[in-house]
Amino acid sequence: MEKELTSIQKTAKAFRKAVYNQKLPMCTIRKNFDMLLGNPILPNNIDREEISVNGIQADILIPEIAVENFTILYAHGGGFITGSRYAYRNFCSSLAHETACRLVLPEYQLAPEHPYPAALEDLYAVYSYLVKKRVKPESIIFAGDGAGGNLVLSLIHFLKSKNMKPPVAVILFSPWVDISNTNRKKNKKSADPVFTNEILTGQALQYTFESNFTNPYVSPVLGDLSGFPPMYIQCGSCDLLLEDTRKLVEKAGEYGVAVTTDIRPDMWHLFQAFDSVTPEARIAVKDTGEWIRELQKRALRNGEY
Repeated sequence: MEKELTSIQKTAKAFRKAVYNQKLPMCTIRKNFDMLLGNPILPNNIDREEISVNGIQADILIPEIAVENFTILYAHGGGFITGSRYAYRNFCSSLAHETACRLVLPEYQLAPEHPYPAALEDLYAVYSYLVKKRVKPESIIFAGDGAGGNLVLSLIHFLKSKNMKPPVAVILFSPWVDISNTNRKKNKKSADPVFTNEILTGQALQYTFESNFTNPYVSPVLGDLSGFPPMYIQCGSCDLLLEDTRKLVEKAGEYGVAVTTDIRPDMWHLFQAFDSVTPEARIAVKDTGEWIRELQKRALRNGEY
């Protein structure tokens, strides 16, 4: 237990170096993020293919066993400014394996070089590509963590505006749904070992202007959630974004959206990606997979697929 605690503390320290810091150049922050999460070895007998959609590079991670044509479109986190296919391949491979889904992992454009709405437009382009390739919306699952969770929810708002079908479900890991940060307690000491409100505000201002923070395509929890698909939201109890999860759950309830909330005690932001540090990561991803497998069974049984 003491050895695991030491590893967790070291990981948290490394994580802090991989988030926004105005004293570091963006290239250094991104390098630190990739070094922290990246792993060249894919687990669980996953095959990887690459595609290009309108110049957007994306991985397709294919598990050994996949249920029909179910596909996860995953938007990686990183506060809109960091994150990459390389950083997320290992975690997303585990997610593909546990959910028995093919997983598409795009390399969307990052701020501040490419601010809002570049990332959202890239994800829309990849979703449209999947639909054109005859992947039915009824078999597409959106997923994302942090800023990626924000992007997939914003994409559903965008699809609604175009009268396009949403995905069949959404998986969210500690989603950042209100980038104005108004729902978090400013003066309360946080147990989060990585994030502060100042860090989140810095990332948000790299992504878009403060005057745009209330735009539902930027802070999706502020929009109309009617017609949104079922959600599975997993978050650590020590995550500063836990308040965002609570606000999203409350808002979804007001619109009759089915939500399964999974709060993991004593866990931090994106702990699911650190399976070499804590066994809780493997258990959490496995439980996410079980939720998706039940959804797949219902869809196949009811002829919805």
